[in-house]
Amino acid sequence: MKTYISVPTDIVAQGRWQVQISCHTDFLRHQDLKRAPCVFERFPVTSEKMLVHNLWGGLIYLIAPPRTQVTGAEVIVHKAVSAPYYKSGETSLSEWSVLRKAPSPWAELEFENIVLTVPSEVVRGLERPDELAAVWDRIMRAVADLAAIPEKFTRKERIVCDVQISAGWLHAGYPIMAHNDEAETFVMAKEHCDLWGPVHELGHNQQRGCWEFPPHTTEATCNLWSVYVHETVLKIPREKAHEMLSSANRKNHIKTYIKNGRNLNDWHVWVALITYLQLQEKFGWAPFKSVFRAYHTINNVPSDNKGKMNLYCVTFSETVGMNLSGFFKAWGWPIVGATETKLSNLPAWTDHPMAEYN
Repeated sequence: MKTYISVPTDIVAQGRWQVQISCHTDFLRHQDLKRAPCVFERFPVTSEKMLVHNLWGGLIYLIAPPRTQVTGAEVIVHKAVSAPYYKSGETSLSEWSVLRKAPSPWAELEFENIVLTVPSEVVRGLERPDELAAVWDRIMRAVADLAAIPEKFTRKERIVCDVQISAGWLHAGYPIMAHNDEAETFVMAKEHCDLWGPVHELGHNQQRGCWEFPPHTTEATCNLWSVYVHETVLKIPREKAHEMLSSANRKNHIKTYIKNGRNLNDWHVWVALITYLQLQEKFGWAPFKSVFRAYHTINNVPSDNKGKMNLYCVTFSETVGMNLSGFFKAWGWPIVGATETKLSNLPAWTDHPMAEYN
């Protein structure tokens, strides 16, 4: 279906706005395709009345240039199909009772810091989107809290469901992509509900190169957010949130890692996560927040993993007021003499969990 969109003159004059049809921007390169490789279209806004269309249909978006502030502008879509859409603080429950039945196959739920795009069929029976919003608001505030960033996100995160995505069961980015099978879980979110997957991806979006040691921590530190959100918001302890965090599995991971010579090539995913969890279990979550906050302003961060790992050792040690070099060395980190000397005035953490393996 083709439609005309009327746009105010001042928006056209800026020359950088776009109209996008469909939020499904993942480009697929699979051999076995469940949908066309590309199912979205973008059109530059170059005139006050423009014709737009997309073979695959989709929700209609107006994309603003970065740091744009606009108030009172009216954009008119001349012909479109209504979609189930809820926005916290704007859509009333009585309005939603009608909107949730709208015919579009895609629905959007826009909350304080996140937008969920799901198949409309999963929201038809959603009577209290305000209660769902409250859960996601707490989740996103927890994500911001651990990352030591403002509670109000500069740009709301987005999760888009699709019949097929470019990588994995979910993947991070803007938007975070998920398979349609996950949609019902997103819409049924509440306390004691497992949301490890989406929070794992939200954690990926908070990772920063200055304190990341790829490829070792790529699939590890993002799970700090999964653990934090499940324990503080969803009330699920870590050993219940993921089977790999059971006491038995953690011990097996450590023993295998030690047996294989504490090789950093083996220090990744769950093994690496255990390192951070041991720090958390000793010192709590507050030092992590302080360390992340410190990294917002640290300059001249080394570009190599060895340098960054030594900087992290110093930063965390100074944050907790304890020399952690022995702990990190027990994990096989390449801690250098200069780092040990710099921290020598702090009391050493000698009874750390890895001491029994020395």
